[in-house]
Amino acid sequence: MGSKYSRSRGGRARWVALAGLVLVGSLGYLVHQQARVMVGRSLNVVFDNADTESGAVWVDFNGDIVAKDVALYVEGPAGAAGEDANVLRFERLRVHTPDGWMFFARNLLDRRLDAADVGEIQLTFDGFDTKSGIEPTLGTLGPIGALSASPFESEGCMARANFQREDLAQMGLDLAPTSLQVALHEAGERVETRIVLNTPGSSRVQFERQETLAKETSLLKLPEVATSTVSERWDVSDRGFVAARNAFCAKQDGIDAHAFVARHLAAVQRLLETRGLAVDPATAMDYADFAEKGGQIAFGGNYTSPLHSTERAAARKNGSAMLRLAAKLEHSGRNTPIQWRGTQPRPLETQGGATFAAMAKENGGIAPASAPVIVPTANEAAVESDATEVADIAPAPAAAGPEHPQYASSLPAPPQAQIAPGGRIAWDELPRYEGHILQMITMHGPPRTATLLSADGGVALVRAPMEGGHADFRISREAFVKATLIQ
Repeated sequence: MGSKYSRSRGGRARWVALAGLVLVGSLGYLVHQQARVMVGRSLNVVFDNADTESGAVWVDFNGDIVAKDVALYVEGPAGAAGEDANVLRFERLRVHTPDGWMFFARNLLDRRLDAADVGEIQLTFDGFDTKSGIEPTLGTLGPIGALSASPFESEGCMARANFQREDLAQMGLDLAPTSLQVALHEAGERVETRIVLNTPGSSRVQFERQETLAKETSLLKLPEVATSTVSERWDVSDRGFVAARNAFCAKQDGIDAHAFVARHLAAVQRLLETRGLAVDPATAMDYADFAEKGGQIAFGGNYTSPLHSTERAAARKNGSAMLRLAAKLEHSGRNTPIQWRGTQPRPLETQGGATFAAMAKENGGIAPASAPVIVPTANEAAVESDATEVADIAPAPAAAGPEHPQYASSLPAPPQAQIAPGGRIAWDELPRYEGHILQMITMHGPPRTATLLSADGGVALVRAPMEGGHADFRISREAFVKATLIQ
């Protein structure tokens, strides 16, 4: 009797143990599936839905998600470096949420994390490398070298458009692997972003952005929600790259380091001109000191009118974003307000090569004379914004062509503005701001930045750059919502 009872109890124990194993296995499977989804959706947030893939994914003891062999694919020709030239690779990614394992417990039944409310997340990428020279935020960091983590890294070098890891090693830099950290925090319809790109032994840059949201949302759905950027800041800590770069490029080009720094400054100035920008001498002197000696330099401030997510890329490309940024440059104990000036954009054909080589070609094959510091260009004109056509803006009959020279502005000097940048302008006030750069907001399209040519009756005429020149557009009074002064 006892033996029969023991066998029965032992059988039930085995079934309980088996059921426990099945439950644990099922939970493990669900957690693993959610971890893979979390990796994919986090990458979409950081890289704005770019094409990515990752290798093995697991969850460590504290609830962080870890992925190996992350690849980010970017558009562009592979060139001589082969297909791998357009791939940005990371050895490992760690995704951290403050909740750890509780994140999985709360979202256990939400396999695709469609309803997951994520208000804070941090992604740490280790072991970054690329052959393309494209920095891993795909433009957010601006003119920062992908692996050097330094601004305008190769400008002034005759034969270098960017530096790869082996180039940095040839400079004599004692490098550690490059890392990228992206931290986002959302609360009260506001998002704070912090990005750190760091190559120990070369340089480190920290970028901070504050945005307002059109509506509250989970960070996992951030790419689907419109935002407005209210402030941005870049902080660079040189760890030996600047001096090594100056000596390296000077030796390659057969000049001394002082002459190379002058070339670097001239190339940076020329790049600004392609975006229709010139900077004041005080700011130029501070940057020149950093370009020669390294150290720490920071740049940023608040936007006089918020930068809408639909216009951010174009406003950065054409320079109008900088005109809206009330920025300061911090270097060597000085805190200098930056006085940007809009100029007529001067395109430069680099074809993917070095800026200074393109400048030499532009100068008839002779290396141009280099000024010791960046100075504003004499040919000033208003900078215009992207001219993507929207429903309530139609091209005027006069567009870019032989009658409208590409490099010479036909705009008269604008009258003194009656309000500070960022001030709102009503329709009836527009005639007083002819010749000024305004952000125009209409009923059906995203905000646009352009130069106001005229405002008469029911139509405002604005000018925006196009490929090969510029085009004029009309905005009707019925479609007009408001205008904000940029410059």
